[in-house]
Amino acid sequence: MIKKKGTFVLRQLMEDFILIPCGKTAETVNQVLTLSETAAFIYERAESAKTAEQLVRLVSREYQVDEEDVREDVEEILETLKTAGILEETEEKA
Repeated sequence: MIKKKGTFVLRQLMEDFILIPCGKTAETVNQVLTLSETAAFIYERAESAKTAEQLVRLVSREYQVDEEDVREDVEEILETLKTAGILEETEEKA
């Protein structure tokens, strides 16, 4: 299960998407992050999709690209967002 970690505000500025830490999150994450359109799409849908595979399907449909062609990119974006402390993967509770 994928969860957002901390409080961030996502804003579009021209062609860029900016992720701004808010509240207590700003105390530990002291940088504004620039996301690609695809990374912003994934961030916005991370919790509702719940799994990387569901995100692959969503990205595939949104951009009309074969799932196999986007799988590696989605996994790379998820890993980057997890490393940056923006997303985390948790065990689903029964």
